[in-house]
Order: sequence, then structure tokens, then C-alpha cells
Amino acid sequence: MHIVDVIVVCAAVVVLVVCALVLARQRFMLRAAGAIPVALLPAAAVRWQYGVARFAGGELRWYRSLGVGTRPNRVLQRRDVTVLGRRSVLQSEQQSLPSTAVVVQCRDGGAELSLALGESAYTGFVSWLESSAPMA
Repeated sequence: MHIVDVIVVCAAVVVLVVCALVLARQRFMLRAAGAIPVALLPAAAVRWQYGVARFAGGELRWYRSLGVGTRPNRVLQRRDVTVLGRRSVLQSEQQSLPSTAVVVQCRDGGAELSLALGESAYTGFVSWLESSAPMA
């Protein structure tokens, strides 16, 4: 066996292991309590980023779908999130999002972003926002 063949086989094994880790991570996160699939669109971006969000107390932790990291890519603090509006999926977004998704436009602190959620996940998201303690 030539050295090139060994390198190709090792590279293929590494790629397969990384793919398996990404899929295992995603499956594990979706099975966790309070986890929902959420697409996120920051104001400056043009493409939806797909991921999994989990409610944890006063935080909504969003993890990118493709990755092996265990830390959230974005954390929304309940006290800082303001819902600006909700809408259906636009014609231009039909390729990127399910037609049944609800797009929620939010402000997180000073940054604006959009979240695409399922109808029941939207209800849970709004309930989570409204369950915060009253301001003193």
C-alpha cells in the first residue's frame, strides 16, 4: 500500500467520524427537554442559519445545527428580548423555510434578528417571554 492510499483512507475516516459527531450532537440536542428547531436570521445576514434552541430559565440558548461545539452560538436573555412582530414565510423564503413556519421579528438588546419557528414552538416562545417576573 502506498503512502497516498494510507493518507486518503485516514482522511476519509476522519471525515466520517466528524459527520457522525455532528449528527449525534444534533440528535442529542433535539431529544433534550425544551429543545426546538429554530432558524435564525441576524439583521445583517442574508441567509437563514439553522439550529436548535433550548429554554434554560431566563435564557434561550441557540446552537448551530452543523458543529461539534457544546456552547451555544447565541444566547437570548428573556429580559432583553422584545417581539417587534410576526409574519408568515415570504415567497422568497419558501426554499429556505417550511411554509408552516412563523417568522418572529425580535430585538435582542440593540440587535434585531428574526426567528423561524413552528406554530407550537411560537406559542411556547411567547409564553416563555410573558412568564418573566414583573419589573420593579
